[in-house]
Amino acid sequence: MKNPMKFQLHSDYSHLSPFINNIETHFQDASQILHAERNEIRRVEFDGQDYVVKSFKIPNIINRFAYRYLRASKAKRSYDYSFRLGADLCPQPIAYIEQFQYGLLARSYYISHHFNYDFTIRPLLDDTEFVDRREILQQFSEFTYQLHQKGILHRDYSPGNILIKKQADRYTFKIIDVNRMQFKTLSLDDRLTNFSRLMVDDATMKIMLDCYAQLIGESKHEIVNAALNYRNKFVRRRALKNKLRGR
Repeated sequence: MKNPMKFQLHSDYSHLSPFINNIETHFQDASQILHAERNEIRRVEFDGQDYVVKSFKIPNIINRFAYRYLRASKAKRSYDYSFRLGADLCPQPIAYIEQFQYGLLARSYYISHHFNYDFTIRPLLDDTEFVDRREILQQFSEFTYQLHQKGILHRDYSPGNILIKKQADRYTFKIIDVNRMQFKTLSLDDRLTNFSRLMVDDATMKIMLDCYAQLIGESKHEIVNAALNYRNKFVRRRALKNKLRGR
């Protein structure tokens, strides 16, 4: 017998109800695994269309209760926040699904359209000879500025969560893994701290922040120095956390 579940399906995709109702089977039959760590992400084909399905790890007992009765699950937040961001900023949201066992949250899924991106920003940050590197970094700064101007703060703005596709003479950026977001008027500290999780070298940070400083009308020197300070603090905190965890 199947566990009870609830879901929300985008009104434009009501024809996907059979897909939603048999999500476990479709997920297990998927041929392409995109990510397989704590949470698993697979590319799933259904009725001639590719979708990305993220299966969230079953949380600990405290969070199983909290996500059932006290706050939105990661799957629901992924859907709600993606819907709020819109398809220009992230892959088109399709649905979220929550399954329950003994009255508590068990497995949950988030489903979106597959965005056929060319690369994440990670190889670009690591390779100083990457084609169009400076241009892409500057366009990425413009994209980040647009997010910030709209009051959007991605709390996990890391390299693997930024997708890039070349279209004509411009690059299109989309963000993923959006269950940790804030929507508010951003301070300068918020804006500059947001760059810290990219963990880039000084020269790369300067390319991005010179462009960003120009967009916000601030001193390039002061903006770059402040951003580097936030990055250094982030690196130290991360190193300490890893040391405490025995990594």
